[in-house]
Amino acid sequence: MVGAAVISRLGSYALIAALVACLGLAAALWWQAGDLQRLEDENARLTRNANVIRGQIEQARQSAAVAAAHAQRERRLNVEASKTIEAIQTMKLGDCADAPLDPALIDLLSRRDVRPED
Repeated sequence: MVGAAVISRLGSYALIAALVACLGLAAALWWQAGDLQRLEDENARLTRNANVIRGQIEQARQSAAVAAAHAQRERRLNVEASKTIEAIQTMKLGDCADAPLDPALIDLLSRRDVRPED
């Protein structure tokens, strides 16, 4: 009977150890669930940030394309203006080179509020 009591007591200890192990595993699972939620939240935040940065990169690319188009337009206008100035400078005016200019033309040429075309 002593053997049965020892086995019964060992069985009780084994059940208590199993219960403690189950409680430990439950606590570990609860801990991991909290970590998982924190990591999912951080992942969502980082995903939103990545999407914002992608949008900013696309906007920067579009801005660069617009700036390049403006620069090309300015270069084209400079080339055209240089050609026009060269043509005026090499123009053969003959006797009318010393003729006085029309006052309306002088007024038109002296205006400073000329606006560039868009």
